[in-house]
Amino acid sequence: MFDIGFSELLLFGVIALIVLGPEKLPQAARTAGQWYAKLRLMISTLQSEIESELDLAETRKQMQDELAKIRQTETDMKRELAEMRGNMQKFEDSQNHHLNEPHQPVALDEQDHQPTSASSLTTQEADK
Repeated sequence: MFDIGFSELLLFGVIALIVLGPEKLPQAARTAGQWYAKLRLMISTLQSEIESELDLAETRKQMQDELAKIRQTETDMKRELAEMRGNMQKFEDSQNHHLNEPHQPVALDEQDHQPTSASSLTTQEADK
């Protein structure tokens, strides 16, 4: 946390012994130790809270990204379903159109035995 070496601690101890004296130094050291412990506890608590908030924010962002993907997929599926419905409707309409058309009888052409429609038979008969 702090970059304090042994020589700096020794200098601090000598100054404290001179200023406080030998009777008050142990009590002052105990009080300083308690404050240091409380400070470390507060710092570690603060770090864990910050980390949990960051994790929560990251999780929230991931959830929002996944929700956006799900909404996009839903939109794509709705569009594809609408296309399929349109194609099915076109297919049904074309089938109904073919079923409702009048059928022309098919006859065999006498020359090459190919089926011909009634309209082509009348044209061929008119030519003969």
